[in-house]
Amino acid sequence: MTRKKTGFSAFLWHRRAGLIALVLIIILAITGILLNHTESLQLDETYVESSALLNWYGLEPEGEIISYAVKKHIISIWDREVFFDNRPLTHTTETLHGVVWAEQLIIAAFDTEIFLLTHEGELVERVPTSQSFSGIQRLGLKYKRPVIETRDPLYYIADEHILDWDVIINEGVEWSVKTRLSESQRSELRHAFRGNGLSMERVVLDLHSGRIFGHYGIYLMDAAAIAMLWLSLSGLWVWWRRRVKQKQKRHYQKHHRS
Repeated sequence: MTRKKTGFSAFLWHRRAGLIALVLIIILAITGILLNHTESLQLDETYVESSALLNWYGLEPEGEIISYAVKKHIISIWDREVFFDNRPLTHTTETLHGVVWAEQLIIAAFDTEIFLLTHEGELVERVPTSQSFSGIQRLGLKYKRPVIETRDPLYYIADEHILDWDVIINEGVEWSVKTRLSESQRSELRHAFRGNGLSMERVVLDLHSGRIFGHYGIYLMDAAAIAMLWLSLSGLWVWWRRRVKQKQKRHYQKHHRS
C-alpha cells in the first residue's frame, strides 16, 4: 500500500519561508534600531576606513599616482583626479607628462592639452594643443619658457604668453622629472580623494534599504518586508486552522461518547 503524496502543508511553507527571510529580517531589525539612535551613536560623525567597503562604494582610488614637484608644491593625478598638493583641482582622463614653474604660471602637460595654473594653484585655463602638436611625451623649461616633446619626436617652445609654439632643437632643456610620494603624502592624497569619506550612517541606511547591494537590493529588502507580512498572515491562518480542527475534534469526541 502506497501513501498518497500531498503538497507541503502551510506549516512547512511557513517554516521554510521564515528561514529564508531570517537573515534579511535580522538586518532590517538591527539597522532600524541603529537608525533610531543615529545621534546618540554618532553614526553621522563616524567614518568608514575599510578599503573593501570604500572600494564597494567607489571611494578608493585605483591605479598609480603620477606626481611632479615644482618649488614647494606637488601636482598629482590619481584615478582621473588632478590634485594641487592635497587639494582636488579637476578631472581628466589623460596622463600627466610633466609640470614646470614658469615666470607667471604653473604649466602641467597632459596627452592633448596643457593646464595653466596660478602659483597659488588656481586653475586658469585648459588649453588644447591639437592644432599645434599632438602626442605630448615630456614637458620642460628653456629660457624660462615651457618646452614640449612630442611623440614624433619634435620639440616646441612657447612664446612668453604661452599662445604660440615654435619648433626648436633638443638642447639646454631642463625636463620635468616625476617625484615619488611618501606614505604620509599618499595618505593625505587618498583622504583628499575620498572627501568627507563614507559615514556609518550612510552604510547603515543603505543596509536598511538594500541599496548597498546595488539596484536589485531594494527589491530584496521589499521581498523581506513582504515575507514578514506573509509570515504574519500565514501564521495567523495556521493558528486558526488548528483551532477549527481542535474544535471539530472535541465536537466529534463529545458526540461519539454520547
